[in-house]
Amino acid sequence: MPIKFGPAEEIQSALDTYVIDTLLSQGAFAHAAKARSGKRGKPVFLKRYFSPTRALDWYEDFVAHQQELKHRITANDGLKQYCYEFIDFFEGTAGRANRTFHQVFEFIDDGKALSHFLDELAADSATARWEQRVTFARVMMMGITALHAARIVHTDLKPDNLLLLPNPHAAGSYHLKLIDLDWSIFSDRQAPWHGKGVGYVGTPGYLSPEHLRGEAPREGSDVFTCALMLSELLGGGHPFAAHRGEDAALAQAVVKGHFKPFTLAQPIAKVNHPRYLEDLVNQALHPQLDQRPTAAALRDALFGRGAAGSAPPPEKKPPSRPAPTLSSHPAPVTLYLDGQPVLKLSIDTVVGRLLLKPLSPESRFFADRQFALVKSPVAGWQIQPLPDTPNETLVNGERLTAPRVLTSGMRIAVGNAAKGIEKLPLIVHLA
Repeated sequence: MPIKFGPAEEIQSALDTYVIDTLLSQGAFAHAAKARSGKRGKPVFLKRYFSPTRALDWYEDFVAHQQELKHRITANDGLKQYCYEFIDFFEGTAGRANRTFHQVFEFIDDGKALSHFLDELAADSATARWEQRVTFARVMMMGITALHAARIVHTDLKPDNLLLLPNPHAAGSYHLKLIDLDWSIFSDRQAPWHGKGVGYVGTPGYLSPEHLRGEAPREGSDVFTCALMLSELLGGGHPFAAHRGEDAALAQAVVKGHFKPFTLAQPIAKVNHPRYLEDLVNQALHPQLDQRPTAAALRDALFGRGAAGSAPPPEKKPPSRPAPTLSSHPAPVTLYLDGQPVLKLSIDTVVGRLLLKPLSPESRFFADRQFALVKSPVAGWQIQPLPDTPNETLVNGERLTAPRVLTSGMRIAVGNAAKGIEKLPLIVHLA
């Protein structure tokens, strides 16, 4: 039985004393309350966990996981602005038998959850609000890109967990606060509770295929959920709306990729290749993890970047297009340089210095075997990294460390991602 947790209770940590004002929620793992901080003199958001407890063999690892999570956020200025502040975490002292883990977070009282905005949007889709919808989409993807750069996977993204705060210094702009991060995981290590019968948090209607298959979520799982919310913000609503409210049918549709394709409700200023953005969002809804783009790719597409500044414009979009299907005979891939087609490939090809030497003096920065472009009957064209290259292979400015599915507008180069150095950028075009 958890010990008392309610109004007027005083809780002491090594850093501060907290007095509970209002009990806010009673969740599956913790109770949450609005409390007063004696040191700060302002409200805080306090959580008391009744799971995990010291009785579990992974309790200490869970506490260490929380410490690492706080460190990754606070040590990263690019991410810190998108997350609520981790103020304190400690064990309660109400008797050793009842020692429980507590966390204290920044209390945000002037934000509005994205879910509230989507509810308003459903009731009033006036075109005057389009710029605001685009702003929310961009800010969301900027925040998730920063989260993934710190090797953090949220796992429970949903409109309720994105708080939008008006920027007092710039009318029409917003700050984003990602909340409910305490059960987030890391993409570079296993969660302490993995295989312990606890599973991974998620919310029906926003679960990724990995959640539904009982697998550990990855960064691409967050990307899947972002695509759901982008569809609600900028398209015709939730792409699986036909099955919402029917858990079994919804789960089947998600894992099989049976969704209503995303199309923009209106043009976005400075996005000159809307078809590229639409295709990228639809690709993010793919049931297979390795088929989805990164959060950074979606962010760039929303700002009109990464769609191939010099690539040919997309073909005229037909009135409607079916859901994406997999082809056993991928069409040729063409690589463009400075707006001109320079390589057209129909078979698996290793790309390196000798192949590119006639194109540019910058070919000298490539290894003899820099990367491979290969066809798969399941995944279509992929780019695969090769070992022992003196310079990094870059895809849309990021180091290529694992196979990636090619998409039109993708930028392939060599250089150094950390220093922002790119040489001989080649733009992908798929017929």
